[in-house]
Amino acid sequence: MKVLLVRLSPIESRDSANIRTLGLVKGLLESNCIIDYLTIPPSNSHTTMPDKEFMKDINVIKTQSNELYNSVISNSRGIKKKLVGFMRKVYHSFNLYDYTYSIANSINIDILNKVEYDLVISSSDPKTSHIVVKHLIKQGLIYKKWIQYWGDPMALDITRKSLYPNWFVSNIEKKILSSADSIVYVSPFTLKQQTMLFPELSNKMHFIPIPYIDEKIYDETQNDIYTVGYFGAYESTVRDIIPLYNAGIEMKNMININIIGNTDLDLKETENIKLHPRGDISEFESRADLLVCILNKKGAQIPGKIYHSAATNKPILVVLDGEEVEEMKRYLDGFSRFILCENNKESIIAAIQNIISENKKYKPARQFASKEIALNFLDLI
Repeated sequence: MKVLLVRLSPIESRDSANIRTLGLVKGLLESNCIIDYLTIPPSNSHTTMPDKEFMKDINVIKTQSNELYNSVISNSRGIKKKLVGFMRKVYHSFNLYDYTYSIANSINIDILNKVEYDLVISSSDPKTSHIVVKHLIKQGLIYKKWIQYWGDPMALDITRKSLYPNWFVSNIEKKILSSADSIVYVSPFTLKQQTMLFPELSNKMHFIPIPYIDEKIYDETQNDIYTVGYFGAYESTVRDIIPLYNAGIEMKNMININIIGNTDLDLKETENIKLHPRGDISEFESRADLLVCILNKKGAQIPGKIYHSAATNKPILVVLDGEEVEEMKRYLDGFSRFILCENNKESIIAAIQNIISENKKYKPARQFASKEIALNFLDLI
């Protein structure tokens, strides 16, 4: 089967949406698909990761980069960097798409080696990935099925920064969704919300969990003190990490915590809590005795980190939060892979203490293996 996968973010980038997309790609390759992967070159603003072995089997096609964007980002220092940050904030207030929108609008079908595919998959974020396919279709792209693979929705995206009202964004979103043969969301709760928002498109909509790329079987750690790892962004508007931080302070003689990720908070390191910027987590993950994931404060999305962590043989503590706590609890309990607690200091402390005392052994959750997820996609054809 010939597949065109489109994602207007570098294939080398170290972000959750890319890991999700590459997990799907690996599964498609294992299902004997031939894949053309249309993407963009990385810029200095992207955090990259090493290539995976399976990536040599992908035909990667890169668009032209946005030179103006790259120049502005690369040369921003000091006061200029603050000005660029302000300008980006203004830009996103009045635009639904990021800088890749200009790339999407200028795409030429000649960039592809062929114009006929059995399956086209556009993967967001960025949402311009779907825009690209619409432009390619106008230029003669031939396909049997087009699946839009959505991380965050548009109108209901809790991280959306634009000032446009929801009704306006919903109209734009509906036009994008209407073009697809199938639409896949990575959260059952997002699927539920989207079918209510767009009932006339509900027959196209499906939920498929996020895949992980590879199983990770770690040796037992040799830590003198039980070590907890939280790896992921924790901006205060999206996730509340303060209860975990406070639990760590109270358990200073029992645990160490490594926190890695972008944030707007000004937390202070303590004797047993270390803070690190976003980057490679592999060494920290291998040395952790426990992985912690925190759900979003609002919205229906489930952080991809939960599924990526499920690739390991480590215990995973999921800290429940948000508007759908009971439904989230029922959903996650169904996998028999996660330990759940409420997002308050007392519940987190009790959960960690129980995990330490039980010392239970875990295995990767095969439900999220790349080939299993890819087969779910192929079932939609």
